[in-house]
Amino acid sequence: MEAKTKNWDNDDYLNLTKNKEYVTHADSLGNYSIVAKLTDTLVFAKYKYYTQKYLVSDIITKNIKVQLVPEPCVPYVACEQKVPTQFYIFIGQKIKMNYESDPYYCNVIPLDGGGFDCVYSVDTEVYGKFINDSIKFKAYDHYGTPSFSKYQNVLLFVGEYCGKLYHSKYQYLDMYKTKEGKWASPGNPYKYDQFIKNKTVQAERMEFDKSAWIDISKMDTNQKKEYLSPFYEIRDGMAIPVMGTYITDLIKVKKESSLKNVNLQFN
Repeated sequence: MEAKTKNWDNDDYLNLTKNKEYVTHADSLGNYSIVAKLTDTLVFAKYKYYTQKYLVSDIITKNIKVQLVPEPCVPYVACEQKVPTQFYIFIGQKIKMNYESDPYYCNVIPLDGGGFDCVYSVDTEVYGKFINDSIKFKAYDHYGTPSFSKYQNVLLFVGEYCGKLYHSKYQYLDMYKTKEGKWASPGNPYKYDQFIKNKTVQAERMEFDKSAWIDISKMDTNQKKEYLSPFYEIRDGMAIPVMGTYITDLIKVKKESSLKNVNLQFN
């Protein structure tokens, strides 16, 4: 008999469990039936229990009754801190981003199930006292890999809660250099904060370098709606940003929405 934790995220294993010829489920009393040869091996698995496997011949001759053993769990301790001890705003590039499942908690089922361990360079400091030229933090996202990971240069918001650094969920802005060498984000400054009623920040006319141009030739109608006038001009299947917002005003937008309770203090 072998007991170990099953890798539930393995694609081959998940595909196998969908094949009804190889999978069965026990009833409430633990009874089951399956077509198998004496030389086959049966694998018994349950989420957050140690997997066991036996030869069919041994199950029959030895009258084996399988009792799966639960994995040890750890108590969940909620972080009740609402205001971050430290807060960091910076423009950086991805160095590393790896998914890690949350621990197996005894008393709760985490909503996300896991998060992403991120390491980003700190290329432009905007707010906070940075010790190193890179920063490590945790990012959670209900929809999968955080969207900010697809951009080369991104404005990120990271807070310290209960001694750990966390990305402010869904808060980021893709950043590009203008022809004047300044950082700005193209398009509507409220593109991720549409719900704000009193919009006080307005985009400015500016010229970006070509790294900000977007190929929309293969996009559908809904996707193209993100690149409308007056913020973009469409030329030969490319969306060329002609309006954008500099960092200072981008921070103003966030202070009106997601960062309202952070109490940012700029000199």
